[in-house]
Amino acid sequence: MKKIITAIFTLCFIGSVQATEVAVVDFRAALLQSNMGQEASKQPREKVAQMDARLKSEQETIEASAKDLQRDELTLSEAEFKKRRQSLAEQQNRLRAMASDMQRQAKELEQQVIQSLTPKGEAALKSLIEERKLDLVVNRQLSLYANAGADITDELVKRLNEGN
Repeated sequence: MKKIITAIFTLCFIGSVQATEVAVVDFRAALLQSNMGQEASKQPREKVAQMDARLKSEQETIEASAKDLQRDELTLSEAEFKKRRQSLAEQQNRLRAMASDMQRQAKELEQQVIQSLTPKGEAALKSLIEERKLDLVVNRQLSLYANAGADITDELVKRLNEGN
């Protein structure tokens, strides 16, 4: 009798266990790596490059001023030295603020690109989920471990490129 009950319990337990199909994806990377993502991010990349060039130019100017101040330190009056050192400190503060503002602008530009591409990306991901009959898709950054076969980022990039 115990064997029959155990067999029935085992059959019921096996029937209740379902395999869960899980995949991971880096949605942001897939959007940006796709052809449409590369095209959409051309103009923002140019803006960031221009901002970076401006920042480097300002940095070179400040470095030249610092070298001049160091060179002239012994020949300047104490008041003039303090005045130039204060001016240099203000320039450095403006440069830091400029760099921070440029980083913020670069992030905003990237967010705008991602937002504009998200609907197409979601549609491609949905079709991929349906095709592979996935039960769960997790953002790759949130997973501790994922088998390489579970990562569908490259497949999503291909799907986005095909849809273009």
